[in-house]
Amino acid sequence: MTVADARHRRLLAIDSEVVNVKAAYEEALEEVTSRPEIDGSIRDRLVEVEKRLNDLKPQLEAADLSLEQQATLYSALVDVGRAMAAEPGDLDRFEAALVGIERVRHVIRDALDEFVGGASADRRRLLQELDRSLPGIRQVDVAELLAVTPRTIHRWSNQAGEPEHRLQLVTRLVAVLRHAWTPKGILAWFHRPRRDLDGKAPIELLDDPSSERALLSSARSSRNQYGT
Repeated sequence: MTVADARHRRLLAIDSEVVNVKAAYEEALEEVTSRPEIDGSIRDRLVEVEKRLNDLKPQLEAADLSLEQQATLYSALVDVGRAMAAEPGDLDRFEAALVGIERVRHVIRDALDEFVGGASADRRRLLQELDRSLPGIRQVDVAELLAVTPRTIHRWSNQAGEPEHRLQLVTRLVAVLRHAWTPKGILAWFHRPRRDLDGKAPIELLDDPSSERALLSSARSSRNQYGT
């Protein structure tokens, strides 16, 4: 198993645990809202939810997240801790904790997007992912994103091989954006100048390795702003 494969499996396990934690919290929250007189058993369950989140920290540290992802993650965990420590009668704290848990899930989902098509995906599999994520988009438009001809895309689609960096990056960006945008909206995102990219359109920066982090950050920011 490669290092990338091991990281992918670790992230999948973390994501599964966060989903379970969120479900347990929502169940306890439903009881709290229906029974304002919070008894000890419900309080204990809420404490257990916080403990399960804190127990994930060593696994999250081993997941090799980006600095931006780490900052967002720990900020979310701090928010959850503060909400749990608020006055028992403050029912708003439960909603705040739920938002924090969902932010943790967003971080893990972003990290998993980096493995779209699988940790060891070749160019053929990545093109298949693009095709699934961009239904109705003309091949000539996809070719423009990849800076190749439609004929090259056809050849790649029928021949396994090491994916080019631009293909990998476009696939990762689309994987983030598809959570909030329509296929046409995703295509427009690549061509629209963005303030957080110094007024440049994302398509202008796809071949600049130093811009990769900024592009991913911009896509996540766009997804969080307009997504659900």
